[in-house]
Amino acid sequence: VKKYEEAQRNGSGSPEEEQGRFEFSINVGMLEIYNDAVFDLLVPASKKKSLEIKRTKEGQIEVAGLSKEPVNSVKDVIKLLKRGNESRATAATDMNEHSSRSHMVLIVDVKSGIQGEEPASGTLFLVDLAGSERVRKSGVEGANLKEATQINKSLSALGNVMEALDRKASHVPYRDSKLTYLLQDSLGGNSRTMMVVACCPTSSSFDETKHALEFATRVRRINIGSAKRNVASKNLEETVKHLSHELKSLAKSKKKSEEQLVSLKRDHGRIQDRLKASSESRAKSIDEARTLTVLKSSNTQMTARWQKEKQLHEKAAAELEVAQNEAKQLQSQLIKAKRDADRMARVVAEKESEFDALKSELRDAKVTSSAANLRARKAQMLQSRPSNASQGKASHIVKPTPRSDASVARINKMKETTPSEARTKVLAMLQEHDPKKVDKIDAIMERFKGREGFLLMKMTARYEGSSDKTAASTGGASNGSRPNTAAQKRSEMAMARHMERMRSKKKVPSTRNLRD
Repeated sequence: VKKYEEAQRNGSGSPEEEQGRFEFSINVGMLEIYNDAVFDLLVPASKKKSLEIKRTKEGQIEVAGLSKEPVNSVKDVIKLLKRGNESRATAATDMNEHSSRSHMVLIVDVKSGIQGEEPASGTLFLVDLAGSERVRKSGVEGANLKEATQINKSLSALGNVMEALDRKASHVPYRDSKLTYLLQDSLGGNSRTMMVVACCPTSSSFDETKHALEFATRVRRINIGSAKRNVASKNLEETVKHLSHELKSLAKSKKKSEEQLVSLKRDHGRIQDRLKASSESRAKSIDEARTLTVLKSSNTQMTARWQKEKQLHEKAAAELEVAQNEAKQLQSQLIKAKRDADRMARVVAEKESEFDALKSELRDAKVTSSAANLRARKAQMLQSRPSNASQGKASHIVKPTPRSDASVARINKMKETTPSEARTKVLAMLQEHDPKKVDKIDAIMERFKGREGFLLMKMTARYEGSSDKTAASTGGASNGSRPNTAAQKRSEMAMARHMERMRSKKKVPSTRNLRD
């Protein structure tokens, strides 16, 4: 077209071109093969429907109902491409955010010729194949999984067609897929075919790149013949010239072939000699061939074993990741449990301190209650004894003498005694009156901690008071006071019972304290 336009501007074209009799037209159509169904990409989505692939009366493959629009420049083609790509099916996978889910085919029909004569026509198919997918890597499911299955199926059918063409099979399975059926004329007809293979250089795509290159190598070996012009020319003169030119070239080729035949005969003799020598050497290399076969089988086994170990490693890595996640969860739970334990320990410590305080208060209350009960019983015993003073008789009960100022001062002094002084005095009284309890001095002081004056008063009243009473009663007897013998016995019995109750009452609080 550019040459034609330049010829018109410069006036250097043929007479037909200078007169403007040369004409051409370009029409572009765009379709996609989605889930093994053909859809027009240049129509609105509301009017999109599945189209059928049919063979015309002339024996050519075409898509019935496919819309084609005329173009006059590259910009028009790019606009149509953009419009068609907007309607093309895409989806996001783990491997590609905008993964193509269909094969796209751009069909360019070109017709050109002289006005009044049958034009020459040709069709250009530009095919964008969707890449093969491994579901394990792409992570598709549902509708996307069905799309991936159809893509892989159509690519497999394309590979089967290429394999059949490579081995010159009598039957080529074009009808196994809509893709191969549509491209039948391009793959095995009167055409020239070029394939571009995209490879990924990353190690994660090693298997896909290897298979793609192997497929490209197999396609490169296919020879479908040279393309021929499909033009029904009426210009016999040009045809004669063309045929005569071909005849001359054939004659030259014949002469050249005869020369080559002579040289080939000479080469044939040399080749026969070499074949004889090679047959002899081949007999000697049988062992080497066997060794090579064994090495190949060993290599195959090692490859299978490596694949198996690779799968086991991937599985172990996945299990390790799951175990690490579980360990992290358990660690977070353990930290939370430690925090709860610390909080509970603080609460327990507070409760124990409160419990110790309450226990101390209870012990003080028990001691106070015991002292009050003791005083009440003493008062009750003293009040229950009959008084004979009104009858003029001598009393058999020793009445408690009121405390003098000296005794009151001594009691106050005892209350103000320090713990070390109280311990020294109590220890001296125990060594003098009750040596068996000397070893228990620490327990006694711990029990009356904070009440050392009260302890000293009790010990003084128990040991020194009883000795004073004994001395007083002895002195009274020497002075001539003779109480009644029966009353004296009753008083002694009452005192003995009182002392027994006091000893039993002292034992009970210690047992309770041990229980606490």
